[in-house]
Amino acid sequence: MAIKRYDREGRKSSYGVMWRVDGKRKFRFFQNRSLREDFFRELQRQERKVGRSILEISSEEAVIMKRCLELMGTPEKVLLACQEISEKSSVKLCPASKAVSEHLAEKRELGRDSNYERAVRKMLERALDKFGESLSEWSDAAAREWRLELSGEFKPVTVRNHLKKTAAFVRWCMSRKYMAANPFANLEIPGVVMPEPQFLSVADTKKLFLAAQESYPQTVAYLALGAFAGIRSSSTAQLGMEGINFEQRGILIMASQAKNKRRVYLDGHEPNLWAWLEWARDHAPEGFSLTKRQWDRIRRELASEAKVKMPHNALRHSFCTYHTALYGDAGRTATLLTHKGNVSILYEHYRGNASKPQAQEYFSVFPGTRQG
Repeated sequence: MAIKRYDREGRKSSYGVMWRVDGKRKFRFFQNRSLREDFFRELQRQERKVGRSILEISSEEAVIMKRCLELMGTPEKVLLACQEISEKSSVKLCPASKAVSEHLAEKRELGRDSNYERAVRKMLERALDKFGESLSEWSDAAAREWRLELSGEFKPVTVRNHLKKTAAFVRWCMSRKYMAANPFANLEIPGVVMPEPQFLSVADTKKLFLAAQESYPQTVAYLALGAFAGIRSSSTAQLGMEGINFEQRGILIMASQAKNKRRVYLDGHEPNLWAWLEWARDHAPEGFSLTKRQWDRIRRELASEAKVKMPHNALRHSFCTYHTALYGDAGRTATLLTHKGNVSILYEHYRGNASKPQAQEYFSVFPGTRQG
C-alpha cells in the first residue's frame, strides 16, 4: 500500500501520514500541514531510495540507528560492528588446552604420527603460555609480541614453524566456533632462506660403505636404502625384508610406514642398490630389522669409524643430488622420492650440485669397491 496522507479531526495533532507494515497500519501525526508534508516527502524519498524496508522501521529504531551513525560514522561501520558482535555471541566457550587436545586428536585420526603430534603439541603449549586459556582474549598485539619473543629465542625456521602451526590451530578453532577473530590474520610470518643441501662426496660414500662392510655389516641394508634409493630413515626402520621384492626389483612402502600415509611401490632404481641389498641379505640379514633408535646410534658409530661427516639427511640428499645429475630429469627423481608432480624443490636445491660423471661414479659404488 502506498504512503497516504491521513487527517483526523478533533485531535491536537490532526495531520497524519499512514502506511502499512506486514498488513498492519502505521500512523504518524503532526500539528500542522507543513511538518506533515516534510515527513511525507522524506518518507517517499526514502522508500524510492532503499525500498519498502524503510517503512518497516519504527520511530524508536530510527532513533537508535541515527545514534549508531553518529557514533560510527557510516552505515558500513555500523554493519561491521553488528556482525562482529553477532559472531562473538555465537562463540562456544572452550579452554585453549582442551581445544589443543581436540585439534591433535583430529590430526591423529587423519593419519599424523606420534612424532608430528609431539612436535606440534610442544609448539602449541608455548603459545598457550603466551596467550592463556581464554581463546577469546588471544589478540593481534599478543601475536606480534610473541613473534618477537620467538625471534629472540629460536632460529628463523623454528620461528616460522611455531607461527604457522599456531595460525593453523587458530583457523581450526574458528571453524569450530571457538574463536570469533583470527589474531594471526594480519601477522607476517618471516621467510626463511633454506640452507644448501649437504650431501656426501663420492669418495666419502665409498669410505662409508667400505667401513660398513668391514665393521658394521648390519648397517648396509639401511645405508643402501638411504644412499641409493633415497628412502627416509623413518621408513627404512619400519620396512623390513618383507617389503623388498628382490625378484621384481621393487620396494613396497606400506601406508603405515610412509610419511604421507599412502602406500607406494617403487621400482626403477640403479643396479648398485640391489647389489648392496643382496649383499646385506646374504651377510647381515639382521640389518633389515633395526629399530630407528638402533639405526641412528650405529650410523653415528659407522660415520666415526669411516671418518666421514654425516649431516642431517645426508643419505637422502646424496641420492637426490646424484640421481638428478645422472638423468637431468627431476620428475623421475621425484617419483622415486614419492614426491610425484613436485619437482620444484629438486630443481631449486639439487640441480647443478654434481656433474653427470660424478653421478655415474656414485651409482657405480658396488660391494667390494675400494676408494681411489
